[in-house]
Amino acid sequence: MTKEEQLRLSLLLAFQTVITHGGKITEDAQKRILGLAQRMNEFCDLQLKQAFPEETIKLVDDKGAAKIDDAIATYIKELKTKGSTVLPQDKESLIQLYDRLQLRKSRRVQWPLYASAKEEKIADLVLHYLDEEIEDLEAEPRQ
Repeated sequence: MTKEEQLRLSLLLAFQTVITHGGKITEDAQKRILGLAQRMNEFCDLQLKQAFPEETIKLVDDKGAAKIDDAIATYIKELKTKGSTVLPQDKESLIQLYDRLQLRKSRRVQWPLYASAKEEKIADLVLHYLDEEIEDLEAEPRQ
């Protein structure tokens, strides 16, 4: 949807609302329609990330991620319809599925943070995890 289409939709919804509650299109009603449409549009711009966080934060586009997500969707469908599914037997495939499911769960849990946190807060969290990576690397025994 283009910005113009969004504005037009806000105007149409405001028009419908005022007409439903007032009946006639007077000069005062036109002013109310315009004001309401502007507030609707501003509200949508401010709240879109909270309402639809999946659209604002895409999963990392790892090589093969779409393929793994398709496989996960198949397993979920089988579990829901049949009550069971057949997973791959090789360790590498199982690890890929497990890692991807962990990432997806983490994203679901973190949506409120992603949607509301300022860039500075997320940057602090990134630095925290980078520091942990350094600590883990330094703690690994050298061979």
